[in-house]
Amino acid sequence: MAETFVRASTGEVVEIASYRTPEQAEAYKEKVKLTEDRGKSHAFTFSDMNNAQEVIQMLTTIELGYFLVLQTYIDYTNNALIVSTHNPVPMNKGQIAEALGIANRSKAKKNIDKFIEKGLLIEKNLNYQGKQYNAYCINEKYHFKGKTNNKAVAKSFSTQIRKIYKLNLSKKGNKQPADLGFMYMMLPYIHYDLNVLCSNPFEKDALNIEPLSLTDLSEITGLDKKNIQNKINNLKWDGMTVFAKLIKGNKRHLKINPFVFYRKDGSPDESLKADFLIQGR
Repeated sequence: MAETFVRASTGEVVEIASYRTPEQAEAYKEKVKLTEDRGKSHAFTFSDMNNAQEVIQMLTTIELGYFLVLQTYIDYTNNALIVSTHNPVPMNKGQIAEALGIANRSKAKKNIDKFIEKGLLIEKNLNYQGKQYNAYCINEKYHFKGKTNNKAVAKSFSTQIRKIYKLNLSKKGNKQPADLGFMYMMLPYIHYDLNVLCSNPFEKDALNIEPLSLTDLSEITGLDKKNIQNKINNLKWDGMTVFAKLIKGNKRHLKINPFVFYRKDGSPDESLKADFLIQGR
């Protein structure tokens, strides 16, 4: 069961958290420092929140999961899918299948071909390290690396997304990435300041934010409430949850972990990080 605490400054009740003794507070500081140190080395991509709606309309939940994972492999120069930062050469279809954990190569080819057909992947002949490659590049309309002045983007942190995906695969014999697809569907609804999932993510006045309910999420995703609740409660990695439920009186709203998706520059503020770093008992 979820644990709760009350934030004294706002009266807000936050699930999946607990009261801290002085010893726990010190341990918490160490965990925050560790997480921040990790975050400094974590690469991220930008996801266009408006155009993400197009992707959601094109793909199934499972295919969205594959696509979310794939876009973590793009490079800065060409948006090409590369093997790794240590081996920065374009992936072939077999390496894409391996990155997605798909043993059936014909199934992997089917997904790649669909991404190409929909314009999500673009094939290009590119030169890397003096050698020509047939590269697969993510369409920059949807995901990219580099600088941007576009405020309607969310940062997606590559290492965390891959960890969640690998943990998800290890727990499910059918290796279906539907949970990651569910996460992809949240991209258009992340509030700029608060990481709240809401219908008006560009609203600046907190009083006017319209948080998404389970009913809203069911309509957005096409999933039943029980399935959604299961994902909210169980999507985790490294001891943290992907979602947090915050309760005020008889109303509640959801936040998404800023170490997975985050819109602002720099690091999240302490209260936002605490919603996910504090462990329940």
